[in-house]
Amino acid sequence: MPLFDKTIDTISKSLDLHLQRHAIIADNIANAETPFFKARRVDFESELQRAVDESVVIPGMNDVQSVEGRISQEPFSEVGQDLNTVDMDREMAAMNKNDVKYSANSQALSRKFLLLKYAIGEGER
Repeated sequence: MPLFDKTIDTISKSLDLHLQRHAIIADNIANAETPFFKARRVDFESELQRAVDESVVIPGMNDVQSVEGRISQEPFSEVGQDLNTVDMDREMAAMNKNDVKYSANSQALSRKFLLLKYAIGEGER
């Protein structure tokens, strides 16, 4: 039995996966000048959505925590003279987008805990 509801579990898992994505993007940026380095991506949104949808259709089935990020090589990268596929503009855009999503999830989780705190406080009265 999960400690919290599906919303908290889902947001928590999303935060973990966004951190994984951040690490991969940071690695890409750090290796921008490394010959033969291939940029990588982390995909998880569709798998996380599938897990959430299945838990709604089949109550009690919450395999959200088992979702893992799928790491793959960047499919649309152009190879430079040093055969490196890191595009700094694309990486910085991906980092910013990931940061916005992480921040939104973090705020949503904070609000959820504030609601729980309020509910607990009202129950004490």
